[in-house]
Amino acid sequence: MRNKRIIGFDADDTLWENEVFFHQAQMKFMELHPHIKDPEEAIFQIEKENIKFYGYGIKGFVLSLLEASVRFSNNQPDLQNIAKIIKIGKDMLAQPIRLLPKVKDTLRRLSEHYTLIMITKGDLLDQQKKVRRSGLLKYFRSIEIVSEKNEQTYLEILKKNNISPEDFLMVGNSLKSDILPVTKIGGTGIYIPHKFTWRYEELDGTCDLDRFVELKTISGLKVWLENKI
Repeated sequence: MRNKRIIGFDADDTLWENEVFFHQAQMKFMELHPHIKDPEEAIFQIEKENIKFYGYGIKGFVLSLLEASVRFSNNQPDLQNIAKIIKIGKDMLAQPIRLLPKVKDTLRRLSEHYTLIMITKGDLLDQQKKVRRSGLLKYFRSIEIVSEKNEQTYLEILKKNNISPEDFLMVGNSLKSDILPVTKIGGTGIYIPHKFTWRYEELDGTCDLDRFVELKTISGLKVWLENKI
């Protein structure tokens, strides 16, 4: 395997489970407001509106649930429901890390021949805790926790690490955040779909197929790289 390649890894839903906990939390929230028609759409629109204020992550999500509860209650929220929503958020933050299959073994093998960088977006404190609890820190040269994943973000990370876009490979489950911006700056994207992917991460553009590959699982990455030598 060549040792000049730099590989970036998304974290949430690429290395460990994440979106499933948001899905479960939303189901619990909807039980508090059974009278609301199409609550998922209403919650999503509130989340979208609030990204510019709160960014990504559990804390912003919970604030959006609280706002939704106020709206759904005609500005007269049930205080017991508010307490339950706060507990939902704390339970999410306390969730143990559930690594996806073959992640640790794949990272261990790749780190012997490649330089690995973790690039994840979200709340700084929460992401730092997840990285530490994951047990994966030793496989990465650096950890980049960012507020947004776009072309400028990736260019800044590559410049800081003295990496040429042509030498960069990004692995992730979001075409919108992990793959498209990397292909646009000249890097290569490895898309590994996950069963649960947040609707906001759905792609509204196209990828350069010459720089975009889809794999079923992370364990297929090593074989794909070997075949590219």
